[in-house]
Amino acid sequence: MKKNLLILACCASTFTINSQVSFETQTSGTTQHLKGTTIIPGTTKGWASGAGGTILYTTDGGANWTAQSSGQTATFEDIMWGASGAGGAEYVWACGSSATVVSTSDAGTTWSTLSSGAPFTAFTINFQGIANGVMMGDQFFAVSTNGGNLFSPTMNSNTYYAVDFVGSTGWACGNGGFIKKTTDGGATWTDQVSGTTLALHGIDFINANEGWACGLGGTMLHTTNGGASWTVQTSSTANLLSDVKFADSQNGWACGYTGTVLRTTNGGATWTSHVSGTTAWLQSIALIDGNEGWTVGEVGTIIHFEDAGGSSAQVTELNSLQVSIYPNPTSSQLTIETDEEVQSVIISDLNGQIVQSETNKNFSIEQLKTGMYMIQVTTTNGSTTKRISKI
Repeated sequence: MKKNLLILACCASTFTINSQVSFETQTSGTTQHLKGTTIIPGTTKGWASGAGGTILYTTDGGANWTAQSSGQTATFEDIMWGASGAGGAEYVWACGSSATVVSTSDAGTTWSTLSSGAPFTAFTINFQGIANGVMMGDQFFAVSTNGGNLFSPTMNSNTYYAVDFVGSTGWACGNGGFIKKTTDGGATWTDQVSGTTLALHGIDFINANEGWACGLGGTMLHTTNGGASWTVQTSSTANLLSDVKFADSQNGWACGYTGTVLRTTNGGATWTSHVSGTTAWLQSIALIDGNEGWTVGEVGTIIHFEDAGGSSAQVTELNSLQVSIYPNPTSSQLTIETDEEVQSVIISDLNGQIVQSETNKNFSIEQLKTGMYMIQVTTTNGSTTKRISKI
């Protein structure tokens, strides 16, 4: 994941940077099947969950994963970060077989069991904030208003595989290609016309209007009106797609069966299939940003991916811009090489906290602690953000 030279280059007034997607197999420390993963937005801190009560934690984008004790042996099908609280509390929930639900508010140092022992499986969970959440699964959905300490289940004939919320508005999908929408936090749901009868396994909305759903046969659907209508996108694969995640209206990723990883930089108008380096069934994605993230799957597989071209950067009207940042890693001096006028250089830690600001092209970071940082270089013609390593 370390790079000796970071370069962003182009030679046209409006352009698309060529994709340079790289994949790296990370050491998960487990051979259990991993089913879900989540990230704290704006950071590289996240979790993965799976069979045997497995919960893993990373603070560095997956370079290192640490096992946490869930106190359960259930298969955790999904894990979800919900909110940050006072005193650095991070509220996370995981759900799975026997409708088991565990939660943590101390970054996983301790996990509390909220429910277990029911005769059905929960496949997906979603919290918007600390209190209000929805758990869904095999012919049931359940709503909580107190952080998951009490779920009120509603039984029906649907199998729900995925759910996503924007505020109190949410969408769920599942077997038979159904998509349902709620505007009251999950208390009531109305049917939408998806246009497919193939099972849908993943759904993601970036706002109240625009979202995507994916599933069997490489199915990829898109809506720009909150799901009032859905259109089919060509995904470039016939493999089952397990999950889809978008960072913004243009940049998205999807994963699925036999190591499938797809990438789009134009809102899904076109999807490119990449060689991920595994044939494991990849089941869930977490995005650090539009260019980088990880995906988890069978036999403890975790794959880190990164588009070194920086395709998600909203850069226009550039004229022969070239930015190089070196050396990387470095113990002290850092140089930014560009023909453009540098307006600002902002260095942030992996929690998003600004730790240093500069306007010069040469400066020292000797005072920073050893570790990974994000550096944003803004010139008169655009900006780019990359990772640097202080050693």
